[in-house]
Amino acid sequence: MTCFNCQCSIAVRLMVILLGIFTIHTKAEGQGMTRSKWHMIPGKSVSPQLEGKVLQVLFDGVADLYCQTDGITNYYYITDIDGRLFTISVPEKVGKNATWSGREGVVSVLKIVMNEAPGLHKRIDLCEFARHDLTELMQDYHIAVTGSEEGIVYELPPPALVPHISLFAGFNVDMLNIGSSEDFGHFKLDPALFPSAGISFRALLPRVSKNFSISLDLSAGKRYGYGFYSSPADIPPATEIVNEFHMHNFLLFSGLRFIYNSGNGRIKPFVSAGFCARTIISDNSRIDTDVITPQEILSDTFSVTIKEKTSMGLNASSGLSFETSGKVILSAGLIYSELFISPVYESYRSFGLVIGADF
Repeated sequence: MTCFNCQCSIAVRLMVILLGIFTIHTKAEGQGMTRSKWHMIPGKSVSPQLEGKVLQVLFDGVADLYCQTDGITNYYYITDIDGRLFTISVPEKVGKNATWSGREGVVSVLKIVMNEAPGLHKRIDLCEFARHDLTELMQDYHIAVTGSEEGIVYELPPPALVPHISLFAGFNVDMLNIGSSEDFGHFKLDPALFPSAGISFRALLPRVSKNFSISLDLSAGKRYGYGFYSSPADIPPATEIVNEFHMHNFLLFSGLRFIYNSGNGRIKPFVSAGFCARTIISDNSRIDTDVITPQEILSDTFSVTIKEKTSMGLNASSGLSFETSGKVILSAGLIYSELFISPVYESYRSFGLVIGADF
């Protein structure tokens, strides 16, 4: 009988311990608030003023951030380090649009909430008021106040990717050295200068880093190159044969780049590296030949086709991006390409100046 009572006592104590652990965990996860797996909580657990609302928890740390949306407007509720409740409302699809009249008020409220971290005020001026941007801002505020990430109970994960489309134009200089081709091996080519234009499909990867992105680039350009070659004539009375090579290619450029931006201001330097390919879509090249004799010059022209179809290699670039007052980001950079898989060219290098606009 005594043994049975001891067993009951042990069982009761174990239940009390487990209940205590569960209670402590619940409190640590949201200051005593009960959450579902989607991190939705009743508004009254935050403040009596929010009774009847259902809120999504975006950040739980030294200050907390909650959200509610009606499909048109996002309502954000912030409890600051002193327990005060602040409310801001942001129309969906506003971002950094300077024409939105309520932006200045939201910026002012956030600066009051984060008064202890004046170093973040420039970030607030540039902030896009989307869920993941505000969550990241709250995380930086927590670190600025506490000195570490310790104490962050929960934060909304950023999206896997944030897509963007960019339009760009470039000016290219190709340095080509023809190999031992039967038709073109003796020609020395001048640098080929030509413009190009294209589109980029870019994705920011905030789960990897807020400064990291990947870009698929597609562009086209018409390349013109000139080569010259002269040789003594083998058949008298000709004394010299002069050959001029006129390269006319319509090119399709493609590439995959990994881009890293640094800094938090409007102007950010960036570097990138990746893979590139060039494909000849059409070729209207020709060779002009002049056979020089003491009495006359005999000229002829015939079409030639460069045996190159696709060349592949690596590229690298660096430059600056500038955030405008709207959502457009302007960029300018220098890009270098080294194409080492080519059926024609012994060496194939390209330099380019690229100017773009990211939407």
